[in-house]
Order: sequence, then structure tokens, then C-alpha cells
Amino acid sequence: MDADYFLLSDSAEDLISVSNLNTDVYEQLVAQTDAELAVLDIQRMYLSRQGDAEKLNITYFAIEAGSFLEPAVTEGVQFANSTVENPILLDDDFALEGIEIGDTVLDSSTELEFTVIGFVEDQMYGHTSIGFITTDTYTKLRTLLNPMYEKEYHAIAVRGGNVENINLDGTELVAKAEIIENVPSYTAEHMTITMIVWVLVVVSATIIGVFYYILTLQKRKQFGIMKAIGLGMGRLAGIAASQVCIIAACGAVIANLLTFAMAAALPETMPFYLKSGSACLVTVVFILISIVSSLISILNISHVDPMKVIGGADE
Repeated sequence: MDADYFLLSDSAEDLISVSNLNTDVYEQLVAQTDAELAVLDIQRMYLSRQGDAEKLNITYFAIEAGSFLEPAVTEGVQFANSTVENPILLDDDFALEGIEIGDTVLDSSTELEFTVIGFVEDQMYGHTSIGFITTDTYTKLRTLLNPMYEKEYHAIAVRGGNVENINLDGTELVAKAEIIENVPSYTAEHMTITMIVWVLVVVSATIIGVFYYILTLQKRKQFGIMKAIGLGMGRLAGIAASQVCIIAACGAVIANLLTFAMAAALPETMPFYLKSGSACLVTVVFILISIVSSLISILNISHVDPMKVIGGADE
């Protein structure tokens, strides 16, 4: 979302879905900042196609039509260009379920009917695809769930402008990065995956160093001969390091090709994104660790005595 901060109730612990703000908070906020503001409500529900009993997980994001929180459509029209009652913009994962523009879909709990006016790309909250609805439609939905419902907001998104003067009782201004970290399960899963990746990088690079060390032990006589004919230790160290670098680089290239091929073959509904920048970082670190792990082999080469190994005393 193209927002810098989110205003939440101070008891929400940085979770949008449990925050509650009265409607008059919006007017008070307007008086304290010149930043762009947009209201947001989040509701996890189930959706089904008309005439189909299958329920699909969905998270409704209720926004004002035309606000900066409204994503660009990849197919269809925006809210402002639609005249249907209860329009909805769906993440393109729903298109893979056979839903098309113009279809009528139902909220499974209230049977409120939505008309699909377009699809948006890569819009997910947690592990659930998002359906964008207007605040008016959201009010209808909540009223059907609870006839005593009184209009309120989960959060107010803030973009640009001066935010230093924002000071409203019972609220706190939270940076978008903190909101993302507190999306249910995000931090735990991200930390676990990151730890696994770096452990595998270190282990793989170390294995290359170990195998090269074994190769060095088997070639001690050859290294002794090279020393005897005048090859300096600096040259030998360069040869050893360059060989490990070539092995690691070739392995990294093959691994990247296989990884990107696997990513391309994964189902589009899987919330998985392979970033080129991250792949480059892992590749560079892998090669560097491989070179560092070769230092023990270089140390072993430096201790080779040409007289002993050529004469067979070192075998």
C-alpha cells in the first residue's frame, strides 16, 4: 500500500484488524496534518460464487473509492467508473478459481451480493487474497452481521505531509514497516525461512571447503614439486582460492537456474516471490564463504616441505 503511516487505537498492539477508531477521529486528524488520509477496514470472511457451494478464503479491505489505497486494476474498471451496486475488486488469484468480471459473488456469512468489476495483482494479507470493497458496502456487510453496528474505522492511512503534530487521545501513529511486521505469522515465518536459507548457505560453502581440503591432502606431492621448481606461496594460494571460487560460482549458477525454474513452475496461487536482489546477495555471500573455507587448504599447502614429499617421507 502506498502509505507511510497508519493511525490505530493505542490498544491495538500494531494490528489493524483489532483497532477501533470513531468516525470523528478522522475530522480531528484533518485538523492536525496536511498529509493525505484514507480510511481502512479489514475483515476476514469467506466468499462463494453464485450457485456454487465452495467457500473461498478472502480478506475484505474496505476503502473509499478513489483514495490512494485503491490499487490499479489489471483487468476491469476502478470503483469510480462502476455503476453497479456493491462492486468488488478481487486479487487475480480468484480469476484462477474461474471467477470472471461481471460475476456475482456472495459473502458466505450474510449472502450479501457483490459484483466483480475488476482484478488487481499481488494483493494479499497474510496468506489470504484480498477483495477491495467500498466503505458503503462494508457498512452494509457489518450491519447484516450485527444490526446494532455503528460506523467506525480500523485504521486511517497517512501519506506524506507533516505528521509531527498528530496527537490524538487513545491513538498511536504506526509506521508501515511495523504494521507489516505485525501481520499475523509474518515475522515468525520470515525469520524461520531466513535462518534456514543462511544455515544452508554456510553449510554448503563449508562442504566445498572440506572437499577441497581433502583434495589438497591427496595432492601434497604435486604441491611440493611446484614449490621445488620455484612457484611462490602467493601464487599457490591464488590458484587454490581461484579453484574454489570457480567451483562455488558454477554451483551458484546451477542453483540459481534451478531455483528460478522452480519458481516459474509453482502455482500462481502460492504466495511466493523470488527477488533477484536477494538471490544475488545469497550468491555473493555463498562464494565468499566458500573462499574463506578454502583458507585451511591454503594453510595446509604452506606447510608442505618439498624435500619430504618428493622423497616420499610425507606419504
